[in-house]
Amino acid sequence: MKISIGLLACVPAFMLLVLDGSALSAEKLPTTFTITMSDMDCAGCAKKVTAKLTEIEGVAKVETDVEKQTAKVTLKPRAVVSPKLLWEAVEKAKKTPTKIEGPNGILTAKPKA
Repeated sequence: MKISIGLLACVPAFMLLVLDGSALSAEKLPTTFTITMSDMDCAGCAKKVTAKLTEIEGVAKVETDVEKQTAKVTLKPRAVVSPKLLWEAVEKAKKTPTKIEGPNGILTAKPKA
């Protein structure tokens, strides 16, 4: 079996990262959700959605995109927020969520829990 020397040189460095815990793990990456709405079509709408989402404990940041009609929600480290709570926050802003994409998949209807 023929193995490139360049590839072998990379293996020890990778192993050191894994062994000393410096490699990125899912625990260190922030949890994000992308919420799509059918009716967020102006800056005022985006501001209302942002305000309602940031009221949720555990939400670190909300970035809205009027053109794409989305809100990207980033949670604080180790925070757990249910998709239902996010969905309801958008509804409180008088907008209609149509999809939530998150770490556990894609939801296209209001979650039950």
